[in-house]
Amino acid sequence: TLGVESPRGPSTLEWDELVLATGAHARTLPSQPDDPRIRAFHVLEDLPPLKQALIRGGVSRVVIVGAGLVGCEVAEAFAGLWGAEVALVEAAAQPLPGMLGPEVGAIAAEQLRAAGVEVHLGAPVEGFLTSEDRVGVLVGGKEVCGDFVIVAVGVAPNTELAIQAGAEIGAGGAIRVDETLATGVPGIWAVGDCVTVRDVLTGRELHLPLGSLANRQGRTLANGLAGQDGRFPPVCAALAVKLFDWNVAAVGLTRTRAREAGLAARSVWITTEASAHYWPESANVYLELVYASDSRRVLGVQAISRSDARHAIDIAAQLMVRGGSLEDFAQLEHAYAPVYAPAIDPLAMIAFVAGAREDGIEALSPLEWDHAEGLIDVRLESERNARPIPGREAFVLSFAEARSGWRLEEGRRGTVVCEHGTRGAEMARLLGGASGELRYIGGGLSWLRAAGLVRNSTDGDQT
Repeated sequence: TLGVESPRGPSTLEWDELVLATGAHARTLPSQPDDPRIRAFHVLEDLPPLKQALIRGGVSRVVIVGAGLVGCEVAEAFAGLWGAEVALVEAAAQPLPGMLGPEVGAIAAEQLRAAGVEVHLGAPVEGFLTSEDRVGVLVGGKEVCGDFVIVAVGVAPNTELAIQAGAEIGAGGAIRVDETLATGVPGIWAVGDCVTVRDVLTGRELHLPLGSLANRQGRTLANGLAGQDGRFPPVCAALAVKLFDWNVAAVGLTRTRAREAGLAARSVWITTEASAHYWPESANVYLELVYASDSRRVLGVQAISRSDARHAIDIAAQLMVRGGSLEDFAQLEHAYAPVYAPAIDPLAMIAFVAGAREDGIEALSPLEWDHAEGLIDVRLESERNARPIPGREAFVLSFAEARSGWRLEEGRRGTVVCEHGTRGAEMARLLGGASGELRYIGGGLSWLRAAGLVRNSTDGDQT
C-alpha cells in the first residue's frame, strides 16, 4: 500500500486502486505487411536490428514514411551518421506538417534536399512493395524502394487498461484527464504520452506526446498525491528538431491550424541574424510569427536556422502561455552583446513587422514570389551586385529617393523586395501615401534563396 496525504485528505491507497497509465505505441499504416524489413521506429529497442543490418552492410538505402519529428530525425541518422541513401516520403505538402507553416516548411524541405535526402512531398502511400531483395512503397503510381522501410507516422496512446477501467477517451484517442490528471474514475490518474492536454491558445484538448510534458505531469501528479497543489496547466506545444546542419523549432499554432480553430490568424516573416550582423559567426534566422488580427495575441512562432533556433522559441513560449500580445513581444527585454544577439531581439523585430501589417503594410508570402508584380529593389548596391535577382527585372529605389517624394504611378502595382524583409516593410510604410497597390516580400530574398525559390551562384555559402 501507499500511505499518502491526498488532496481529499489522509488516505491509504492500495496498488490496485491507483493506476498510472503511461506511454504510446507507434502507429502503422492500414496496408502495412508483416515483413521484418518494414518496421516502425519509436523506442530505443527499434534501433539495434537496423544498426546491425547497417554494420553487416545489408542496408545502403532506406525509405522513411512520414516527415514528422521522428521521420526527420531518423533521416538525419541514416544519411548523416551512417552514410545510407534516404528517401523521405510525406503525405503532406511539406515536412514537419502541423509544426511548420508552408513558408518555413519550404526552407526545411530545401535543406533536406541539400543534405542529399530524396524528398517526396504530397505523396500518400498507396501500397507497399516487397520482393526477395527489395522493399518499398508506391506513391503517385511510382515505386520508391530500398533495403528497409521505416514507418514513422506518429504514435497512438496506450489506452487499453484505462478503457477497461472505465476512463473517458478524448482527443486523439487519448485518456481524458483534468488539471489534477485524474481520469474521472475514482482512484485512477493518468500521465504521459497517453493523456490529453489543454491548448492554452484555443482552450481545446489535444494529444501531444512529448517527453518534456510527460516528465512535468509525473511530478505534478506526485505533488498532488502528496497533498500539495498539483495542477497541470495548459500548454502551447513547444517543439524542436535538428535537420543536419539546420535547427528547427516552433511553438503554438500554424496559420492553417489557427484558422481551422476559428481564429483570425495572419502571418509575417522576417530574416534576421542570431547575433549582430557584422559578427563573423552570425547566421541567418528565418522567423514566422502567427497572430490574431482582432486581439493581436501571438498564436505561434516558427524558426529555422543554422544557428540556435530554439532560443527564440523558448522565450516565445513563456510569453504565449501568459497570453502574450504583439505589444508584449515588441517590448521584450533581452541580454545584448554583439556576440550573442542583435540590438533588437528578433522576436521584437517580427512583432514590429506584424504591427506594421496591422497598419496596412501588406506582406506577400515568400511562396507567392512568382506572383509579385512591379519589383522595387531597395537593397544596397553591394547587395545587388553580389546577389542579383535571377530572371527578374526590378526598379532600383533608394530610401533617399523615396524620402524626396517618389511615388508609385496611379493604377500600378508594386512589390518591394530587400534582403531580409524588414527594410521592405519600412519602404512600404514610407511610400504608404502613394496611389496604387504596394506590398513587400516577407523574409526578403534571403528567405527565397534558403527555400530554393531563387538561386544565385553564391547560394552554397548562404547561411
